[in-house]
Amino acid sequence: MEASDQNNGVDKLNRCWEYLNCTNTECPAHGRTGLPCWEITGHRCRERVFARFEEKLIQCCFKCPFFSQLKKRIKGRRWADITLLESLEDALIRSSKYSTKVEDLYMEVIRRSKLMNLLGEVSKIISRLDKEEDIILAILTVITAREGLGFNRAFVFLKGAEYDLLRGKYALGPSSPEEAGSIWKILDKDYGSSIEKLVSKGQKLHYLRNSPLTRVTADLSIPLTEDGGIIFKGIDEIRFIKKNDLKTRNDLHIARSLGLEEFCVCPIATAEDSLGLIIVDNIFTGKEVTPEDAHLLEMVVSHATTSLRAAQLKESLKKNVESLKSTYRKLKLNEERMMKAERLAISGELTSSMIHEIKNPLVSIGGFARNLWNNGQLQGSDREKLEIIMNEALRLEKYLEKLQSRVGELKLEEADVNQIIEDNCNLLQMEFREHRIELLKSLAPGLPACKVDLVKITEVFLNIFHNSLEAIGQDGSIWVKTWKADNEVFVEIEDSGEGISKDRLGRIFTPFFTTKEKGSGLGLALAHRIIKDHGGNISVSSMKGKGTSFLISLPAAAEQNPQPAPSAGSFKYPSDSMIDKTI
Repeated sequence: MEASDQNNGVDKLNRCWEYLNCTNTECPAHGRTGLPCWEITGHRCRERVFARFEEKLIQCCFKCPFFSQLKKRIKGRRWADITLLESLEDALIRSSKYSTKVEDLYMEVIRRSKLMNLLGEVSKIISRLDKEEDIILAILTVITAREGLGFNRAFVFLKGAEYDLLRGKYALGPSSPEEAGSIWKILDKDYGSSIEKLVSKGQKLHYLRNSPLTRVTADLSIPLTEDGGIIFKGIDEIRFIKKNDLKTRNDLHIARSLGLEEFCVCPIATAEDSLGLIIVDNIFTGKEVTPEDAHLLEMVVSHATTSLRAAQLKESLKKNVESLKSTYRKLKLNEERMMKAERLAISGELTSSMIHEIKNPLVSIGGFARNLWNNGQLQGSDREKLEIIMNEALRLEKYLEKLQSRVGELKLEEADVNQIIEDNCNLLQMEFREHRIELLKSLAPGLPACKVDLVKITEVFLNIFHNSLEAIGQDGSIWVKTWKADNEVFVEIEDSGEGISKDRLGRIFTPFFTTKEKGSGLGLALAHRIIKDHGGNISVSSMKGKGTSFLISLPAAAEQNPQPAPSAGSFKYPSDSMIDKTI
């Protein structure tokens, strides 16, 4: 009876379905006797399937109460059998662990290989691009493409002219679930295409540069201040952010505008400088952005940042060169205009001189002719000839008067004298530098405007500056000062040149008088005439070997509080706090 019970117990241990009260009749071990369940079911146990048989033993059988009962059957047997069984179990466990490590290493090798291939493609793509927009579009394509990092959306914010602000620049991704579905259907047709082909295709699509998502992003900005929120901190390090973490108004506005829920922020930075940040999310698939995803994102962005910075510097340099070219063209145009104005002014001065020289004898001729006519001594044809002389002389006088009025006509407009001085200094900047002349300016702020002929008044200052340059030669200084007094604007230009002797100083404004070998003697005479035509005054003071000072006064267009007006030559070395130095 005892033997029979023992046999029944043994048989029951061979019948796992009875021991475990299992009702799964579809199991291959159900109803079978004489064979262990792990031999009958292979790599499967209940609903679980294992890749290898030893994994099933370790993760399933060794934990099964039925298997534990079978192990108890060896109690009382030889010690060597027990040791062998335990050794086999231990060997299986260690083998499984090693196998798991090998699989992990294998997966890591595959992952790193894919990453290296991806970085290699990124380098290959970016090496052919030299514009900021193209490089960023390539990065965004790699980030959002299924063959790349596979994020749903990506947004780029970059520093601009304001270094305390990040401005939205570009974005890539669908703007709605419906658009996401349609894009994924299109991408399914291109499944297997290389990243390079996808980037090339993206560069040809004008839509990507003007998509709704890009337009929304371009209207956003991120202030780089401590009270600006937490999004901007992604400019320094990777950050994982949820919508509930956002507290500041600007952060909430960005999240609301872009529809951000859970997202990752990655810096765009070189070793020397931070350029901006990238925001990525998986709003449509709902897939969590893991640290592993963020690490891959950081590597891809870092790999392309140097090229992006180089492209930015190249574009900035190109803009500066174009700006310099434009400034140079303007300077050349102004110089040509000044030369033309000078020629016209000299021509006008010569015309005025000629009119004056012709008019004086003409008046005498007309006067004497009228006296002879009034005496009545001439009769007949002589009287007729005298009448012709009188009429022709009168006609010529009137013609010369009209011509003289046209020559001296001014085209007046309100202008800032300080700005006229600045424009002249900028025009002569290269000459100052070539002659190693230091220009010191003390221009009074808030000067009233003056009604002047810009072309002619500019000619005055250019003449005086040129005279100062020629008087100094090399290594000297020119001081310019402006102020207002008694409803007049004063300009004083003083140089450290060789000066003018007293015997020549009184003739400095006389036409055709010059102290220079190649001078025309008309420059200062013309300047004197122009200032007088404006209702102003110009005077000069000089000492041989100590320099020359010109003082110009022009009537102000509006009444101001009067101040005492210093005389010419009173402006000496101004204090450092008043000086604007230009080399």
